[in-house]
Amino acid sequence: MRNFKTIEQRFFELSDDELKTAFLEYEDWRKTGILRDGVTRRVYDEFTKNVGIIGAIHLIAEPLLYVLVKRFAGLEEPNHE
Repeated sequence: MRNFKTIEQRFFELSDDELKTAFLEYEDWRKTGILRDGVTRRVYDEFTKNVGIIGAIHLIAEPLLYVLVKRFAGLEEPNHE
């Protein structure tokens, strides 16, 4: 069995800088309607490759925002788990 990771787990694995970049990409996506290549697209592509689901790109918004709040509000454990 493959090591399954949720989208949320994948965002938790990002560094602070990668997470900030992902948020900027998310903001641009909201403004333009286009999710360009970058951190957020990579997380989505890795997830869909692992589970075989394509076309559910809007599933990434809530986990991204959740992880951002946990990380930058100081509510996350130091090891990002």
